Amino acid sequence: MKDKNVTVIVGCHWGDEGKGRAAFFESKDASIVVRSTGGNNAGHTIVYKGKKYAMHLIPGGIIRKNVLSIIGPGVVVDTDVLIDEIKMLKEAGINITPDKLAISGRAHLILPYHKDLDRLQEVLKGDAKVGTTGRGIGPAYADKTNRIGIRAYDLLLPEEEIYAKVELAVEVHNRLFKAVSGFEECVVNPKEIVNKLVENAKVLREFIVNTDKIISKALENNDKIVIEGAQAYRLDIDHGDYPMVTSSSPNTSGTLSGIGIGPRYVDKVIGVTKAYCSRVGNGPFFTEEDNEIGDIIRKLGHEYGTTTGRPRRCGWLDCVILKSAKTTMGIDYLCLNHLDTIGKIGNTIGEVKVCIAYEYLNKVITYIPDDIEITLLKPTPIYETIKGGWRVNPKCKSYDDLPIKAKQFIELVEKYSGLPVKYIGFGADNKDTIVR
Repeated sequence: MKDKNVTVIVGCHWGDEGKGRAAFFESKDASIVVRSTGGNNAGHTIVYKGKKYAMHLIPGGIIRKNVLSIIGPGVVVDTDVLIDEIKMLKEAGINITPDKLAISGRAHLILPYHKDLDRLQEVLKGDAKVGTTGRGIGPAYADKTNRIGIRAYDLLLPEEEIYAKVELAVEVHNRLFKAVSGFEECVVNPKEIVNKLVENAKVLREFIVNTDKIISKALENNDKIVIEGAQAYRLDIDHGDYPMVTSSSPNTSGTLSGIGIGPRYVDKVIGVTKAYCSRVGNGPFFTEEDNEIGDIIRKLGHEYGTTTGRPRRCGWLDCVILKSAKTTMGIDYLCLNHLDTIGKIGNTIGEVKVCIAYEYLNKVITYIPDDIEITLLKPTPIYETIKGGWRVNPKCKSYDDLPIKAKQFIELVEKYSGLPVKYIGFGADNKDTIVR
């Protein structure tokens, strides 16, 4: 048996880099595509044959024929959102059957009270709020860790058993809702939650299975598996910009753990980045341009959240983070998206910048300092600059077809990240991808 038949797609900065597109491109010869962490706080947009598909839970591979899409145990699932996605895909002509979609019975569910808890906790944090999407992701993961979570398997239980689990789960939450002014109306009626779960179970029960068996068989048969990561490196709860992080582990190891695949099976890890950086919510962003330049990047890159619609913070590409991601995430290759956009930005403002190092505590460093809360100092980016910009021909088919300055940009990224750029995205459609 060949050991290595798994490709992992991970984000290198703060998400929204185009992982869904990269995973969809890789899935053309795959048998299984997996979503293994996060919840519907992630958004993946696929443009295929002129059609746009915006998904939040189901992997982009669902669009391909003869590919099974799996939602793994490490995902937290909002059943309302999932049902809406299934409906959207069916209306788009994609036949969603148990041969096309599998949901791990061990995946935990996001329930309405998790969203109320999300709001409440942000209010209590005041100026220290994280800036979450408000989708209930963190509270759902907290219930999972506290061992009072409701799982997909629970949808298959008799109604009275579901009630007992929900009643236990909300006991502490209801005390909190009653104690905080303005949240008394959020007190949970377990019966209402159970009614919702019973109704949604009618749609989802045929998809709920033991995904471990499916994955084990695919590994034994040497079938290609693509794991579509959620969020990104700097949002990792252990290795990111804590506390301004997500509630799961979107690093490569956490992504593998979320579906239950050991590292020995990994063939390659593809790190995805845009040719500039963006971030949703609060937290450090050393290359941010909170000015007219940032506005231009946002406008030309259409940087508004797939999930929330919020305008994203924007700035220059940070190769220090890429270099750190190389080792922490075990990245083999980069997928560099928005090469056309950064060229337009250069044409508009007269230059393109790439961060290659920081100045911090009177030293030049090429790592991410984790003590900025202690020193109260912000690293100053050191940039390499390319004058002007470029235009990428939409009919471009190879690296050789790219403009000289675009190649210079790619070479800068490779030099200072230490990673080869293997995939280059230069348009909205999945076909607008160069493979080197």
